[in-house]
Amino acid sequence: MHGVLRLAQLRSTRWFSSASTFTKLALTQQNRVTFQAGDAMRTDLVIVPVVISDDFALSISDKTTDVHNLVTIKQDNAALHIVKHSVSDCKLELRLPQTVSLNVTVANGSVTLKDKMEGDIKVVMGRGDIKVDKVRGSDVSFKTNGGQIHVFTLMEGETVRLEASESINCKRLMARKAEVRLGNGEALSSSFGAIYAETCNIMSANQSGQSKLCVGNVHGYLRVSSEGLDSIEIGSVSGTLEMEDSGPACRVNAHFDSWTNEASSSVLVSGDVRVSLEPAAAINVELHGKEITISKDCVFTSSEREQLEEDFAVFTGKLCAQEKAILASSDSTGKINVKCAKEDAMRTSFFMKDSVADDTKDDKTPRLLVHSLRGNVMLDQLNWMDNIKRHLKQ
Repeated sequence: MHGVLRLAQLRSTRWFSSASTFTKLALTQQNRVTFQAGDAMRTDLVIVPVVISDDFALSISDKTTDVHNLVTIKQDNAALHIVKHSVSDCKLELRLPQTVSLNVTVANGSVTLKDKMEGDIKVVMGRGDIKVDKVRGSDVSFKTNGGQIHVFTLMEGETVRLEASESINCKRLMARKAEVRLGNGEALSSSFGAIYAETCNIMSANQSGQSKLCVGNVHGYLRVSSEGLDSIEIGSVSGTLEMEDSGPACRVNAHFDSWTNEASSSVLVSGDVRVSLEPAAAINVELHGKEITISKDCVFTSSEREQLEEDFAVFTGKLCAQEKAILASSDSTGKINVKCAKEDAMRTSFFMKDSVADDTKDDKTPRLLVHSLRGNVMLDQLNWMDNIKRHLKQ
């Protein structure tokens, strides 16, 4: 039998210097908490992790509203269930343990997670934005059907799911498996500062031709599948990249810092593509485009260029590693060892926890395929410093 939780004495407290007051209900400590606001009225929920159990509470920033009429709180099997009724627009603050299993559903409003929270966390918004500072858990899921997701510090988990109708901006994403979905809402740009993932899939349904996707650094495997982005930019890839856009004019700019043996990366779009490669490693390339431009520094052991049509060409070749780049990468202390750094970065709680694959067992040359249906393709070799300089000039 579900029983209504006996709450501590209701008290009003003035916070900060505002003239408004919070009506607060003290809560008992629970390992599992659910919050539901299914009404059409706006609910702005802020979740704050606290250490002291006496601080666990639900607060409302409207002194004219009786909190007893606003929510019902029930407890069963060590879980705390909070349900908001359709009364009025409200701003709520929920203070919970830092480690908690949390399930939040809000039909209209916003959800903000402050500071660092740990545990299996799921947040679903019908309409509104989600803002997160730092979250870490085995299974982490954030979704808004009508808004944006902002991750200011870190999103980490064994499995991470992010879904937004408009845009996602995340400073750092770390996961064994990550799935990112962007809907066909307002044409906004999405960005990821860094992605560390054994497998990461980014899917975009936006067909406006105006939205952009920007990823700073990729460590692991990244697949991008989109239907009409304006452009995709990848600052650096240490691993494998598969990219495909079915729109009419998506442009791509990507740089590869390192790749594993036998790895096969591909870029399939309709617009212009510029790809730069770390010059200290060899790779087989196949380039298709309206016009193909190869940097003068690129040297091939063998190559072939074929003009299939007046405005479409195919270039294939085995790109040599530059001897000076090999010497510089082995002798220089200015750039960290890419392979060792990659392995260290991937030894997080959830990412490649079993072992890091041995890339030295086989010596098969990796492959890169670039296909542009209507655009030009440019290939060059840039080390890490030249790549940074190029970005600074843009």
